[in-house]
Amino acid sequence: MSEKLKRALTALKRECLRVSPDKPGFNAKLAVDTRFGGPAYAEAGEKAPICPGCNKPLSFVFQFCSPQPGKKAAGPLHCVFYCFNCMPIGRPAEEKGQWLVKTWETPAAEKFVDGIGVDKKFKPCSCSLAKVANLPDYESLEANYPEVAALCEEIDGEDPVSIYEEIGQEIGCEMEPFTSIGGYPIWIQGEGTQVCPVCGKPGEFVAQIDSESGAGLMWGDAGCLYIFRCPEHKDGFAIEMQCF
Repeated sequence: MSEKLKRALTALKRECLRVSPDKPGFNAKLAVDTRFGGPAYAEAGEKAPICPGCNKPLSFVFQFCSPQPGKKAAGPLHCVFYCFNCMPIGRPAEEKGQWLVKTWETPAAEKFVDGIGVDKKFKPCSCSLAKVANLPDYESLEANYPEVAALCEEIDGEDPVSIYEEIGQEIGCEMEPFTSIGGYPIWIQGEGTQVCPVCGKPGEFVAQIDSESGAGLMWGDAGCLYIFRCPEHKDGFAIEMQCF
């Protein structure tokens, strides 16, 4: 039975990038790199985004490129801003503008203008990237792949989650939340659903930003920020923040 489960999970696993804070500090050579804190990538004429709820500048948190399937070159650069005063969690009723994902299609270090989004509470740092694989959390497995969850329950009806995590690790998957680009979201409080603010269609998972002590970043009580994007509308981003 475990071999059957192993084959089923191998078919489900997805490749993603594990992002880890690396060297502290910032210089202009890192302008278009994946990184935490410091100044966001910006170009001449760009203004700092302001939260409409508290009228304070949004804090720049993280920037990253979306992998382009089948292409060697990195995709557009996404800069994530957030208001830590208002603490939006991604609900439809929240006032728009309390967070922002700003996309740059053709960023270049020579076009970088310093000073946007700096929050001195965070530690600017570069990041290391590693290709890894992950699986959905167990609740998502039950909701979307019930036949696979049933295999876990057949092996151990009292603790199918431990079986799932054990086999997942055996086939080389990361089973705990971490800052990642691509792959599956690893939910803390159960599967969320985020839709495009333009057309209302379900968004595709893009990345999750974990609480990172190396960057001085904490989402509530050791939480994660999940980012989604509409496949049709390039500005159709949505977020969800979950905590323990």
